[in-house]
Amino acid sequence: MNYSQSFQKPLVYKIGKIKEDRYWIERPDGLLLQIDNYSKKLLEQLANKEPISSIADKMEVSEKEILLFLEKLGIDKDAAFSLIEEKQSDFEPDQKPLITYYNPWLERKWFNWITAGAVLISIISTVLFMINTPFFLVTDLKGQWIIAGVLTFSVLIHELGHLLTMPRTGNISISVQWSGPVPLFSIVCNEAWKLSKWQRMRINIAGFTADLIVCGLTSVIGLCFAQLSPWIWSFLIVHMFRMLFAIFPLLPGDGYWMIVDLLNQPNLWKNAIDQLKKLKINLLSFYAFVRIAFHIFIWILYTYFIFLWSAIIFTRPFEDVLLFFLQPAPLLLFLNLFYQLIFITSIGIKHIRRLGKAERALER
Repeated sequence: MNYSQSFQKPLVYKIGKIKEDRYWIERPDGLLLQIDNYSKKLLEQLANKEPISSIADKMEVSEKEILLFLEKLGIDKDAAFSLIEEKQSDFEPDQKPLITYYNPWLERKWFNWITAGAVLISIISTVLFMINTPFFLVTDLKGQWIIAGVLTFSVLIHELGHLLTMPRTGNISISVQWSGPVPLFSIVCNEAWKLSKWQRMRINIAGFTADLIVCGLTSVIGLCFAQLSPWIWSFLIVHMFRMLFAIFPLLPGDGYWMIVDLLNQPNLWKNAIDQLKKLKINLLSFYAFVRIAFHIFIWILYTYFIFLWSAIIFTRPFEDVLLFFLQPAPLLLFLNLFYQLIFITSIGIKHIRRLGKAERALER
């Protein structure tokens, strides 16, 4: 539902400058987006009620692209709206606006030193455990499910790390999806776009920092209680793979957002795809090519798993098949695959509907 259908008064959009040629814009529902100077000029002309056809000719952009842009902002074709630009002149040149975080000690030097020390000790503890402890894994069904439950708890700790570095605001949402053998809980903070580049980077690496500390605590338990080593090894192996995937830049996780903030490219993936479509040779097109190649590899791997599972289903007794899919790794990987198929299908359907809606709007 577009906001023009639910608001009787003209829509009010707040906008503020992040850096040169980069602005944040806040929709009436509180959702924040980033736009460039070109998009800002386009919006200013639309707010002044200039015809879309005239703007399209003047700015050399198609009317369909303008309509899609308006839809992203929740604005109907003929809806009235206004832009309110927030100035930073209320602050002295050497004064920063007050930001409160969920972690009240985040800006304190002593807290940063304690965190750095905890990370260093965690790395040392993990290395010591791996060097001095024989490698054994939990193999029974009950033990595997206990490990899967603990891994899910570690995901919550990962997201808690992100949350504690975010500004205290109501514009926070939580989503759940599948990523690898465990559920992935994601916390989205729209107000983060108002922060500086390094404040956003701190949010990005906070989850990885929490993962390292979890590794350290788990390894200390393994060093103190040798009889738990199979459980510790089983947890650490999957946990480390998950934490590395989280910062892997070819996946839409923390690693991707690290690159976005380092390069100040909020629309990195879209811009990279556009560069690749135009057959331009640069870092953006190379990133798009490598990421697409990686996802093709992942789907080939998924196809291989399906082939193996099909062989098990059609060649083994029913009891063996049931026992196999009662194990957490095959079951959760199957759910992951099922989620990915639904996700890709829904994106395709939404894209078709969006194009159809834009074409109908142009016909009016």
